[in-house]
Amino acid sequence: MRGCIEQLLTGQFHLKAMKSIKHLFALIVLMLGAVSYTPAANATNSIPPELRFGAFSCDKSTIKTAVELKHAGWKYIMPEPKSPQAAWGNHDGRTTWWVGYWVNGKTSATSSAQPTRDSYGEWIGDESGGRAWRRGGTPPPPTKTEWLCSSYGGIPPN
Repeated sequence: MRGCIEQLLTGQFHLKAMKSIKHLFALIVLMLGAVSYTPAANATNSIPPELRFGAFSCDKSTIKTAVELKHAGWKYIMPEPKSPQAAWGNHDGRTTWWVGYWVNGKTSATSSAQPTRDSYGEWIGDESGGRAWRRGGTPPPPTKTEWLCSSYGGIPPN
């Protein structure tokens, strides 16, 4: 760098040195931009990386609940079509579906309903749930919390 400055001052600046300075300047500008970036204070869709991305608006309390559930080990398993005719939006009652449920990776607990806090502040399930199927048409779309706490499958929430 010192040599480049000396060349610049003496007028012996070469094209190679100019490219280095140009790249250095671009790098500095990029780094300053990255350091000074802050998301909007009232952003409603700043979904943390530990949650599943969703192209929908989401309030802070839903994101907070989803993050707390994930940190407590809870993950939502989306409903899946079981029969070949089953598909999201197909309300034909003759189709079969694997039901959606919650599973805790830390405790191996399961729940058919979204876990809730107990009197000690711990997230607990209803002790039911698990891989089971049901007859009937398409299940309802997942809630935003179910979507955020899942890894794949399903349709985006309303």
